[in-house]
Amino acid sequence: MFVHLIEYRIVPGHEAEVTGFLRHEALAGLPPEGMVARYAGRRMSGAGRRHLVATAWRDAAALAAGTDSRGVPRYLARKAELLADAQTSLYRVVAATGLGRDGARVLRVHRTSIAADAIEAWELRAQETLDGLVGRPGLWAAVAGVWAGGREVTLAPGEAGIVVLTAWTEWDLLLAATGGRLERTLIDTEISDLERPARADHFELLELLPAGTGTG
Repeated sequence: MFVHLIEYRIVPGHEAEVTGFLRHEALAGLPPEGMVARYAGRRMSGAGRRHLVATAWRDAAALAAGTDSRGVPRYLARKAELLADAQTSLYRVVAATGLGRDGARVLRVHRTSIAADAIEAWELRAQETLDGLVGRPGLWAAVAGVWAGGREVTLAPGEAGIVVLTAWTEWDLLLAATGGRLERTLIDTEISDLERPARADHFELLELLPAGTGTG
């Protein structure tokens, strides 16, 4: 399985158009063949509002069928000209627990790196870590992966990029899981002897609505 991330800004004046398209058309209804999970969110930062769409795909063939030559998901093709500074990245999934979307309001994207020769050890530990998260209040889904291409990432020689995505039902429950500091690693999940310094981004997930309903 693979996780595909596309991060972008929306061309000024078109935020409502693109957001409505995502909520009502691109990510509503039945998913494309081979897509097993989908999340769309937005956050505020010093550089302006950033948006992200994260999708999980069953295998490389499904991913290839679902994205174009630029790495843009085909379900976004109709609005691609409105996505500024789009960057894509791809991760090979090594562990996952729960891939539901209904009820999730926050997506946490934790990114760091490890020594390339420690990938096998990290993969084993990542599975144990995700297993330990099962049942944590507010956690809806968790996915861990190793960088497999796409966006340029800054890595020292001999390092490999990794990502852990977690979807949460409430901000307060995510805050509790980080000890009240969102930039911290989730409590009791840090693999400190393998991972380099990390960063975490947090996205407010869009409510996905069937076509024909109001914008809310």
